[in-house]
Amino acid sequence: MGAGGSKATLKKKDVERLRRQTHFTEQQIQDLHQHFHSIAASEQDDGVIDLAEFRRALHLNETLFVKRMFSLFDENHDGGINFEEFIMGLSFFTPQCPMEDKIKFSFQIYDANQDGYISKDELNSMLQASLEENQMQLSQSQVNAMVDATFNEADVDGDGRINLSEYSILVEKHPSMVKNMTIADLGTKR
Repeated sequence: MGAGGSKATLKKKDVERLRRQTHFTEQQIQDLHQHFHSIAASEQDDGVIDLAEFRRALHLNETLFVKRMFSLFDENHDGGINFEEFIMGLSFFTPQCPMEDKIKFSFQIYDANQDGYISKDELNSMLQASLEENQMQLSQSQVNAMVDATFNEADVDGDGRINLSEYSILVEKHPSMVKNMTIADLGTKR
């Protein structure tokens, strides 16, 4: 089955294609293939990572944030992450991934309805999920104030939503917004 959900050894042509499409070396792809299968078999040995296995592997609670991340990895939206989806999603977290790509990926986390814009409701929901995941509590008025402040800074054209260009400018001003999008061990060359 190649780079899909099979436990079989990856074919050389699949490894080479994934190497060209991602920021991983051939050895890293082989290593990640083994790691993928240990995650995929942690609950049900079906060759794909489901939401529960994804959440457990990340040591996170089932929040909107985790569901959005899972959805972005699960590109074909079939409810499971196959190996190719896994490796393509992880590639965004390597040190070699260009900042522009990291920004696009993080924008998609917030753009829940995938309309190309972040609305106040989407930002509010993701902020609530992030607070929940980090076991932090703010009042709804504090959350609303944070959302309003973000929109006051980011919504340059004043249309009541944040587009990718506006989001990119916001991240350039506040690079800490994507600092957690780099996992150093993922990009170590061997």
